[in-house]
Amino acid sequence: MNTVEQMVEEIRAEIANGEELEDIKDRSGEFIDSYLPVYYNRIIEEWKEMPSEYNDRGSAELGMGGEVNIYNLMSLDLYLYYSDLFNEAVEEVEESLELATVEAISEGAN
Repeated sequence: MNTVEQMVEEIRAEIANGEELEDIKDRSGEFIDSYLPVYYNRIIEEWKEMPSEYNDRGSAELGMGGEVNIYNLMSLDLYLYYSDLFNEAVEEVEESLELATVEAISEGAN
């Protein structure tokens, strides 16, 4: 399963390539979609690995549109899970950027 550390590294790489953190946050849905599995066997596997607190939350929080089947329901749960991981990764990057800014200001004052 994908981890916060992987997301942090991807976000940092995009920032290193000139992307602004706010732009990355604006594209969060696209970012999260890239983590969602497509094949049924991967959906089942990742759904089983995610924390159980996300079970059945997707349809309740995001609603259901279109065809309803177990794979769609699992995918909605996974979307919420990866959304939370993405938010955690963004917070970690923001904290490290703030720390780097404070350190740069401190060094400049010396």
